[in-house]
Amino acid sequence: MYQSLRTLSTTDFKEEFDNLKITTELVLTKEGNVLSVNDKGEQYFTENSCFYDYLHCAYKNRAKRFVEEISNKNVCKSVTLVHIFEKEAIYMQYKGMVSQDYVLLTGEEITDSPFSMETTELLQQFEHASVIVNDHLEIEKYNKAFYPYLGIKDDKDTISQIYPKHIHVLTEASKELDVTPKLVEEVLEKKKSLELEIKNDSADEWFYLKGLYLKGSHCVLLMIYNLTYEKKYHHLLTFQDQMESVSYLSAGVAHELRNPLSVIKGFLQLSSLTDSFHKYSGTILSETERMNEIIDNFLSVARKKVKKEWKTPNHLLDSVIDIIRSECLMQGVHFQYRVDPVEGKIEVNESSFKQIILNALRNSIEAFPQNRKNNVFSLDSYKENNYLVICLRDNGKGIPAHILNNIGKPFFTTKEKGTGVGIPLCKKIMEEHNGIFDIESSEGKGTLITLSFPIQIQE
Repeated sequence: MYQSLRTLSTTDFKEEFDNLKITTELVLTKEGNVLSVNDKGEQYFTENSCFYDYLHCAYKNRAKRFVEEISNKNVCKSVTLVHIFEKEAIYMQYKGMVSQDYVLLTGEEITDSPFSMETTELLQQFEHASVIVNDHLEIEKYNKAFYPYLGIKDDKDTISQIYPKHIHVLTEASKELDVTPKLVEEVLEKKKSLELEIKNDSADEWFYLKGLYLKGSHCVLLMIYNLTYEKKYHHLLTFQDQMESVSYLSAGVAHELRNPLSVIKGFLQLSSLTDSFHKYSGTILSETERMNEIIDNFLSVARKKVKKEWKTPNHLLDSVIDIIRSECLMQGVHFQYRVDPVEGKIEVNESSFKQIILNALRNSIEAFPQNRKNNVFSLDSYKENNYLVICLRDNGKGIPAHILNNIGKPFFTTKEKGTGVGIPLCKKIMEEHNGIFDIESSEGKGTLITLSFPIQIQE
């Protein structure tokens, strides 16, 4: 049975195959007039009519260029055009050549644009505006996110929006996108993917463009990321950060002024009890001056300037030890210290240096258990690996691990009237001095703060 079938020829089914034929055939003049059509073509065209009259207006120029090119170069080429037949848009894939001064066209209806359904579906998956642009800078395909750039409101509105429309349409949507055609041209010329960032603070617009070269079709997949709203959100966050910084700064000023005020208050009380103001007036005036320096330093931080000078470690420590001794005496805290002689100098802001140590002292005093008589605060200073190391230790109740992990965060505090800026501010000061701030603590074993300042040996 199968052997007999092999003797058949397709010519035996010529009439049937002719009925299956779906290709439109046209003979045109070089001006575009239809001279002859086959049976399939008669469904769309009539003889002695103009081929261009059946095209969507956006495709007429493309068709004319196509006919002109094959006429002048006598080559066989292909093109995709869109016809409007009885108000219905139909895509046709044409191949054409010139013979005996006539233009011969064969056209086949396609159910999609020049790009596959997979491409169309892929475009719709993109959340950002995406469009395919051909080598004539005409839009071939786009996703829903691209609708606003074309003035399309919804899917129903796309019926009247048959393209290719020139990519210059983007300029109508935003002036900042007028560089898009140049980007597409460069991608086509270099045949590689390129990207471009567009910022305009005055217009409050920000775009990121990415053009991907599609080798198979010599087209460009253009993706448009509108980052305008993201930028506005970033500005809001920046503003919030600035407001937090202002709050942080003001809280820091109030917090750090407490230290010299406490010292002044203590010495005034001592002078009143001992009736010897002259004995403490120097320290009181010194602390008043330190308050002024603290204010100046915070203003300097705002201007990103911190005045530092080369100081001898022992001289700095002697001045701060006098203050600690008096403060501990007033608070009933036993003070111990050991200062090893150190050669060289450290570059510091003296007020900031005192600020860190007195802040540690104040925290220790506030953390000591009430009515306990053996409260101890100690200061040890020595040189190690070209650093001046200052260890500040207390025998208080210590800091639980979960609090210690958060203690350096701004505004974090466990005190009822605390500001949460003391430790973060000390860390910031140490950073400005190229130093190291470290804190160790555990419940029931007290707290150790270690400050390390780089020492320079000056000849």
